[in-house]
Amino acid sequence: MAFIDINLVLAQPFFLCSLVFIVIGWIITFISACTIGAYIHLVWVDIFYNLFIILGATLAVATQSVHNYRLALLTFIGGSLTLIFISIEGTINTSIPRFSAVAAGLIFQSLVLIFWVIYFGAEEDSLALRTINGFTIPRAHGAAGTGGVAGGAPNGVISATQPQDNNLSSVVVAGSSDYAYKARALYSYEANPEDANELGFVKGEVLDIVDNKGKWWQARKQDGTVGIAPSNYLQLI
Repeated sequence: MAFIDINLVLAQPFFLCSLVFIVIGWIITFISACTIGAYIHLVWVDIFYNLFIILGATLAVATQSVHNYRLALLTFIGGSLTLIFISIEGTINTSIPRFSAVAAGLIFQSLVLIFWVIYFGAEEDSLALRTINGFTIPRAHGAAGTGGVAGGAPNGVISATQPQDNNLSSVVVAGSSDYAYKARALYSYEANPEDANELGFVKGEVLDIVDNKGKWWQARKQDGTVGIAPSNYLQLI
C-alpha cells in the first residue's frame, strides 16, 4: 500500500516550483472564469480537467508511484494541452480584460504542463531527467534503525570512507539496518575493487535503501549483498 508523503514533493524543487506555478495559473483562470460565467463552456471543462491532473500528479509524486501512472499522466496532459489551446484561441482575441485574464491563466498552466511532459515522459537515463533529479534534496526520516549510534557504532557495523565531490564522507554500513525505502538504478555502477564496502549494480536493478540522506546510501541487493551506493545513480520508487 502506497502512503502519501508530502516530503517527497518538497524534496523535488523543480516539481514543487512547477506545482506552485500551475496552481497560480489555475486560480487566475478560475477567478476570471467566475466573472464571465458560462460564456465559454470549454473553459470550465478545462478548469476541472486540470484540477484532476494537478491532484493526480501530486499524489503520484507523493506516493512514489510516478512510474506506475506515467502513461496515464501523459495522456491526460496531452488532452489538457489540446483543450487549453482551443480555449486560449477563444479568449485571447478580445479586448475584454476578463477574457484576457482567463487566457493568461491558461497560458500559465500550459507552460507548466509542457514542462511536465518532459518531467514525466523523459527516459530515466535522459539528460533532461538526470539534470532535474540532480537537484533533488535528500530527505531525512526520523525512523529508528538508520545504522548510526551517537558515541560509537553498534556491533557488526563497518565504517567506510568514500570520495564524494572531491571531499571525504563517512558512511556507516550496517547489515541489520531497517531498509525502509526502495530505489531503482538509473545507470549501471561498477564498484571500486579496492573498497569492499561499495556496491555494484546494473541499470534497472531495484535495491533496498536504509536512508536516503547524503551522497552515498546504504543499500542491499536482492541477493542480500550489502554495501554503499552513490545516490545520484538511484531513484526512489
